[in-house]
Amino acid sequence: MRVLFLYVWNFWCYFSMSVVFIISAIIGLLLSFFSDKLFSYFVFFLAKLIVFLLGVKTKIYGDYPLEDNDSYIYIANHSSYLDPVFTTYLIKNKHKYLGKAEILNWPIFGFVVRKYTIAVKRELKQSRAKSMDLMKENLQNGFSVILYPEGGWKDENQLHPYDIKPNKILNQFRNGAFRLAIKSKKKIVPISMSNVHEIHSSNTMMFRPGKVIIKIHDPIDPKEFKSDDEGINALNKKCYSIIYNDLIKYDNRKEKI
Repeated sequence: MRVLFLYVWNFWCYFSMSVVFIISAIIGLLLSFFSDKLFSYFVFFLAKLIVFLLGVKTKIYGDYPLEDNDSYIYIANHSSYLDPVFTTYLIKNKHKYLGKAEILNWPIFGFVVRKYTIAVKRELKQSRAKSMDLMKENLQNGFSVILYPEGGWKDENQLHPYDIKPNKILNQFRNGAFRLAIKSKKKIVPISMSNVHEIHSSNTMMFRPGKVIIKIHDPIDPKEFKSDDEGINALNKKCYSIIYNDLIKYDNRKEKI
């Protein structure tokens, strides 16, 4: 019976997401031509609708929703394709994501998100440098930037660049987000998200209803850190520790879900 429910539930999730995607793609495309702020409000409420349709309850700690008029660098752990839904769920003001260049080639979706995605080919140094310049430019123009500093690497069988070793709870962070914070002098906001991978598995592509716990941590001012490699690594380590220490507490919160 449980297996039958799971298949029926996944049919509902994929069907409802398809309908929502088709309608929202048209609306989002139109709004993107008129106002960046309107588009950001639209995707904020769209994320709320998606979370509701997927049967997800959320418990959020910290300031919510994030609607400060200043621009910030938001970083979060990355364990599921649904992660952008939950980070969008938190932020009302205009923002852009740093994303893989390949997603811009996805049919329809790539065209819709092109204006609000800073694309990067992570294996190319020139592309990484260009994306860094674009992020700094957008921060100065009032956009916040959302990054997943783990870089999406979860497969222990794959060779990880920069000699970063995988970790089941939280992979080590790359330095890009922290170099950006120090160079742009923009505050960085760590966000920890627990249980998203249980809602949607990137391995089985199956959905399950459940609860996601999110902690929005206090902004960190990069002015406290030097602009050399030592300072960048120190900021990296501080942000990593904040998110990691919150994620390991999740095991103690499971009974409350």
